[in-house]
Amino acid sequence: MLATFLLASFCQHGAVATAEPYATQASNYILQEGGNAIDAAITASFALAVTYPTAGNIGGGGFLLYREPEGLSWFLDFREVAPQAGHPKMYLDEDGELVEGASTRGWRAVGVPGSVFGMWEAHKLWGSLPWKSLLQPAIELAASGFPITEAEHKRLSRLRKTLGKDPYARRSFYKKDGFPKEVGSLLLQPELAITLRRIAKQGEKAFREGPIVKAIVEASVAGGGALAEEDFANYKPEFRPVQKIRWRDLTVLAATAPSSSGLFLSQTLGMLSQFSLGAWGWDDPRTVQILGEVEARAFSVRNRWLGDPEGFDFGVAALSHPTFIKKLGAGLSPNRFTRPLATNFPAPWESSETTHYSVVDSKGGAVSVTTTLNSGYGAKVMAPGGFMMNNEMDDFATKPGFANQFGLVQGKYNQVVPGRRPLSSMSPIIVLRNGQVDSVIGSPGGPTILTTVLQVFLNRYVFNMTPEKAVAAPRFHRQDLPPTLKYEANRLDSKTISRLRALGQPLQKIRKLGNVDAVFRDRDGEWIPVTDPRW
Repeated sequence: MLATFLLASFCQHGAVATAEPYATQASNYILQEGGNAIDAAITASFALAVTYPTAGNIGGGGFLLYREPEGLSWFLDFREVAPQAGHPKMYLDEDGELVEGASTRGWRAVGVPGSVFGMWEAHKLWGSLPWKSLLQPAIELAASGFPITEAEHKRLSRLRKTLGKDPYARRSFYKKDGFPKEVGSLLLQPELAITLRRIAKQGEKAFREGPIVKAIVEASVAGGGALAEEDFANYKPEFRPVQKIRWRDLTVLAATAPSSSGLFLSQTLGMLSQFSLGAWGWDDPRTVQILGEVEARAFSVRNRWLGDPEGFDFGVAALSHPTFIKKLGAGLSPNRFTRPLATNFPAPWESSETTHYSVVDSKGGAVSVTTTLNSGYGAKVMAPGGFMMNNEMDDFATKPGFANQFGLVQGKYNQVVPGRRPLSSMSPIIVLRNGQVDSVIGSPGGPTILTTVLQVFLNRYVFNMTPEKAVAAPRFHRQDLPPTLKYEANRLDSKTISRLRALGQPLQKIRKLGNVDAVFRDRDGEWIPVTDPRW
């Protein structure tokens, strides 16, 4: 009960929902000390790097969506970028074939991390408390330790033969016999504490030059990676346009490219407007089937056309124009399964190891942040400073027309180019009603982030579920390739499953989809923070 409370907690100064109780507690403390939503989000970010190393990070990147109390909205992109030594063929062999694991494991899979730069930029513009004070909870957690949870122990056990091979990760997470440290034992991270103290003292400069950067680059070179000191010196977080989606009496604030969330939501909500989902009900076979169909069509546009906006040679706004969306949704039927064009793709390996946190403060500020290492524990390599490094390079189209680890078959606009950011499914959103923040929603889950956020939104605003039910309700996912509709085991009605099979829809049971952290406003105007019971 205590852990559930700490994961999603309300106080008179605002509300916070994160994936980990210590991070939530630290973030709430900042609100109670007079910090604003940005301050609390920064504290959550660094605390998660300590207590949730599978996804929380300073060696990764992410997206931050901020709605100021005065009404201005901002999208800050601190996504990882391809190093200057990167190139479109860096993961292909002499025959032009993908080298297995090259873009997912080891230092060659690592992109230039942006998390520290993103948090520093947010604080510089909007923070109210001193930078050092925002990192202090994370420093204390790293130095003093915290009990290893059963969930963390299971994750470390599964990765013992990969993550356990890295000397720094082995020293941090495993015993001398090669097995994870016991459940309940203290996880002490003194090297990470030193790194955090340096960041607290120097700010982003600690990640631009000096011992942290030199140690990362030396480890990268030794491990066959592509990182150079210049990559860190030249990294720049970017401000992107906020996509505003008008839907009924609501406005959805979403991220634009290199995030695919704004386009995905505008297309799916636009296509769904021709159907009476509310009258059907959330678990009606027609609802499930038509959602799968619109998801697949939106994914087909995403994968073909999106990437870093620096590489676009067309007007991407046309893809969310009502005329285009009408054409995209032509011929949709809840009584018909449509199969996409065949192409080359292997059986996908699914990872859900991204993390999201939602924060609102007492003045009406709202922050929606999704941050990631990509796979669980990223590239399975730890920097000498005690933090995990991302494997974000796999989010590029390492070979256009062939699938990445998530089964996504992507195109030329998402090829590896030095300094470019890979296309992302991360979907932090903020929902406004009558000009006021009504909810802050996000989730981890690779490409299933997009469908998870869409379905939680529909649950709340179409099917009129309570915040708790909107997050807890069964979910399903379909992308263009493979055309399989994934659904959570034992959670969809058997009649619905039978009807989908009769339509020819390929089905696959999986354990869970997404892991939402959200904050909702109730009818009385009070904030309700909700963390997914799937956690």
